[in-house]
Order: sequence, then structure tokens, then C-alpha cells
Amino acid sequence: MEDSEPGMENHAFDQDPENPLCFVWSEVYKNDEAYLAYLANPPVGEYLQVHAELGDNFTVEVYGTVADKCKAAMEGTVLPLKIFVSQLCYSRV
Repeated sequence: MEDSEPGMENHAFDQDPENPLCFVWSEVYKNDEAYLAYLANPPVGEYLQVHAELGDNFTVEVYGTVADKCKAAMEGTVLPLKIFVSQLCYSRV
């Protein structure tokens, strides 16, 4: 993963234990710059575009605190987005 997506710390695709037709895709990035580099990767842009065309029964959820530049990039994607900013402390996960 580090070779093709530098800065990505974890990438998992898990089946919901209560519903075999639901999945959770989790990604953790080292920092905002790593996520911005991920979005700038041309195959990722192509994938996100096709993924958004497959249906609208999903949401991208972001947990933690992100820089304004990173938040703007997230909001600029074609994916439905919910950002849950940490209320207790500063977080980057």
C-alpha cells in the first residue's frame, strides 16, 4: 500500500456482521497531505467517479479534525460526505 498510496496508514473493507449486503470501507491517512495526494492520484479520481455512478445508497464519513484545504477537497468530490469533527480534542484520524 505504501508504494501505490504513500501516507495511507490503513485500508480495510469489512462486511457488516449484521447485514451481509452492507460493507464498511475504512481508510486512515498519515496527515492531510497524504489524503490530498490520494485524491490527486488519477486512478483514484476515475474510481470515485465510477463508484458514485453505481448508486447513492452510501455515505463517506470522516471522523476527526481536518484542515480547511483538505475539507474543501473532500467536499469537491462527487461522493456524499458527512464530517464528524472531534468535539473533545484535536484529532487527525
